[in-house]
Amino acid sequence: MRSVQQGANTTYTGMMEEIISSQEERRLQKAWQDDNISFTHLLLGNNNYEENIANLDRNNDTINYNDHSISYHEEFSAFTQQEREGEREDGNWQIDIFDNLQIEQVQRESIDEGQSSAGIATSTSIESDTGTLEQATYSQINNDEQENGSQEITEEQIESFLKSELLAASEGNNADIDSKYTPVIGQEFKTKDEAHHYFSFYAFLAGFKVVITHTVRTTSRKKNNEIFKQEMKCNKYGKESKKKNEKEEQQEEGQNANKGPKRNTNVDIKTDCPVVMVVKETNGIWRVTRLDLDHNHALSPGSRNQLFSGHKYMTEMEKSLIRTLNNNNIETRKMIAILSCLRGGVTVSPYDKKAISNFRTKINREVSGNDLMQTFEYFRKKQSEDRAFFFKFDLDEDKKVKNMFWSDSSSVQYYADYGDLVSFDTTFLTNRYNLPCSPFVGITGHGQTCLFGCAFLSDERTETFTWVFETFLEAMGGKNPKTIITDQDGAMRSAIKKVFPNSIHRNCLFHIKKKCYDKNIKVFGKKDNENLCEEFEDIVNNSVTREEFETLWQQMITNYKLENNKYFNKMWQMRDRFIPVFFKENFCPFLQSTAISEGTNSRFKNNIGPTYSIMSFLKEYQRIVDTINSSEAFEDSISREKRPKELWGEYYIEKQGQEMYNRKIFRKFQLEVKATSRLSYKEKEEGKIYEVYQKPNHPQKEYRPRKYVVITDLKNEDFSCICGKFQKDGILCSHILKVIVEEDISRIPEKYILERWRKKDKRVMIHRTVGTKKSHQLLRFNVLSRKSALLSSKGSYNDDTCDYLVQEFDRIEKDLDSMINNEARNIIPEDELESSHVMDLTAQSISDNITGRNQDEADFEILDPDRIKQKGRPPKPRRLKTFVEEKKEKLAKEAEQNERKIAKQNERKKMQQQSKHKKDESTSPNGKTKKKRKKGSGISADNTQG
Repeated sequence: MRSVQQGANTTYTGMMEEIISSQEERRLQKAWQDDNISFTHLLLGNNNYEENIANLDRNNDTINYNDHSISYHEEFSAFTQQEREGEREDGNWQIDIFDNLQIEQVQRESIDEGQSSAGIATSTSIESDTGTLEQATYSQINNDEQENGSQEITEEQIESFLKSELLAASEGNNADIDSKYTPVIGQEFKTKDEAHHYFSFYAFLAGFKVVITHTVRTTSRKKNNEIFKQEMKCNKYGKESKKKNEKEEQQEEGQNANKGPKRNTNVDIKTDCPVVMVVKETNGIWRVTRLDLDHNHALSPGSRNQLFSGHKYMTEMEKSLIRTLNNNNIETRKMIAILSCLRGGVTVSPYDKKAISNFRTKINREVSGNDLMQTFEYFRKKQSEDRAFFFKFDLDEDKKVKNMFWSDSSSVQYYADYGDLVSFDTTFLTNRYNLPCSPFVGITGHGQTCLFGCAFLSDERTETFTWVFETFLEAMGGKNPKTIITDQDGAMRSAIKKVFPNSIHRNCLFHIKKKCYDKNIKVFGKKDNENLCEEFEDIVNNSVTREEFETLWQQMITNYKLENNKYFNKMWQMRDRFIPVFFKENFCPFLQSTAISEGTNSRFKNNIGPTYSIMSFLKEYQRIVDTINSSEAFEDSISREKRPKELWGEYYIEKQGQEMYNRKIFRKFQLEVKATSRLSYKEKEEGKIYEVYQKPNHPQKEYRPRKYVVITDLKNEDFSCICGKFQKDGILCSHILKVIVEEDISRIPEKYILERWRKKDKRVMIHRTVGTKKSHQLLRFNVLSRKSALLSSKGSYNDDTCDYLVQEFDRIEKDLDSMINNEARNIIPEDELESSHVMDLTAQSISDNITGRNQDEADFEILDPDRIKQKGRPPKPRRLKTFVEEKKEKLAKEAEQNERKIAKQNERKKMQQQSKHKKDESTSPNGKTKKKRKKGSGISADNTQG
């Protein structure tokens, strides 16, 4: 194709020289006076067309003849029109010029009847599926010339020839593609992205990949260094890089020795493919100025692999859908399934899982400017909408944020209702500044997790924890929790003793037991200590009194010879901080560890990570708060409107529990009722003291049988059990229920059904301004979404309805834009109306050391903390492994290290032996004498021979 194209250019030059007439100079002068001068007129207007091109270059007009940057068809039509108007004498063209082109005409049209019958007049109509070329010998051409003689052709034939040349040059080797998807010279686009999209889709159909190789920016200050020219090529452009020799590879390895292992990467195979498309912007329109579609390598049309390099196009609607799915914490693999379904299947989806994952990361990083100033503005806006919203910043001398705390009205209301228990824990890897996240967590009336507030801390010192606890107490109106459960951090314990002196502080049982197993894996794994694990669990979890625990613990230490075990001794010293029996009189419902805090931290980390901003975290926090509120409302509705289909025992107390308790709390109560079937009781004192124990014949066995004492006062309806479950969890234990059932008591006294577990209307009332613009906008959006979904369903019936609906949507969009713009000019921003009031509120919410006095808003500024720079990809959160898994990993690492040590020792011994052997050989007298003897014997032999 390229050789034929060059031959066509040469022949075309000769043709231009053949058709020069005496009147052309006059027409050239006339053409120079015309502003819309054309390339064909110049070529036909002078004997030396190269001179004319040079003249055009002086006038700063760009002409690229080889790249077909000017349409021959339009220019020649203008020329022939002038011929018809009589500006030139009638004359006929010579056909032998076209015979030399050796082009096979695909379709021939009839010629004018006025032409000579002996002439061969042809008219070609080149279609998109033509363009095959054949070679002809020089003798055949001479024969044709002898047979045809000097024959003539018409102007229409020349016009069709120029058409075929232009089409053949732009078709390349992709002639089987529909012409409406094939780019052509002079094609126009609105933007460069649209041109790139069009060319990439053509590349997908043809079977190659597109890369942007070059862009040109304007130097004009008015256009702000914008791109006005873009070059796109096949990804196989250029030549293969030269292979490096051994020396260069060794030098490169030496330079990269400290950079870690080299990554295994792949590169595209280069064939120096000439395919290119250049678009240039002129007056806001992007036109194709250069085009070459002739590949020099094999293509793979329709290959889906082509989609994943350069063709990852997402529409604005798809991006909006990804944002919506991302806000709802939908996994990436499910996103690709949903989007592929909308596209028509995975095989036609223009992007893969990695592209969506990258876009999700981009969404979560969309924070421009000062992160903490945006956080401050966000809190101000929340406070203007929610008067109970509370926030506070702690700044250092440089106005950088050290600590921050916030809580909304729903959290304040939750704390007012369920603030008798608080779980507090810190977690990392939630923000780019590596600030520990510290949520305050509680349990609602449905036994679900709720948030009382959240804080970011600069460190984990006593002063920092004191600040956050005091701020929490200030936000909650000075109400102290009854019980607060944390980990074993000493600084946290000191701060709690100072700020919450009347609260019961207990440590997480789970973490302490886990450490015990981790540090004593060999002790628990001994054959002589087979029952140590069961003994340990029974003493810690099931001891009924402090005396029983202390007695059994000492017996365990003696029996298993653990007197010198450091961790068991440490647990004994701090037993009053975590052993459940020491807290059986303190309200801590269904909880012995910081599990609810761990679960909340896990929810945070599902959609955020160590590279995210504070604003991204706040969006996720608000989403979790909304989910909690929605879940509470749902449970209130279910508990009020539904009931269990069947009851277990048909006892009156079970029916009473079903009527009074919330659904999830009733399930816990029902388990206690079922447990009465495996219990037996004995009356020790009539109507006062009962002894409850498990039936000996029951299949569920206890490790250590125990008897539970229940004290009653039937006249005053008082019940008390030694296990203390009601004091701890707020529901009656199976031991008391056994006495109630056996004594034919029909109802549970009202005082034993706590208010927090009862059915009731919604407790949490979010105090927002009624009838605000935001709530109305959300309502309107829901209405319009349903309506538009119905219209879209009808519009997808066939192509006609779809095109009609799209056109109507475009028209409606323009009308809505004009309406919104007109309304925006007449509306005063709400921020200007309430700016002074909002600033007063925020000034009271900042630490006194920085903003205690009234400052102007223009002078106020909060700076971001120092960002933690991490090397490489940030570590992912890991699940908490069992002590067995960790021990196996530890033993495997130790074995690996031992093997390495042994291998190194063997290598050293071998090296020492080799060096010693060489040294012995070099210093041995026998070796030297042998050499001398051989040398001497040789000399003496020579002498004797001589």
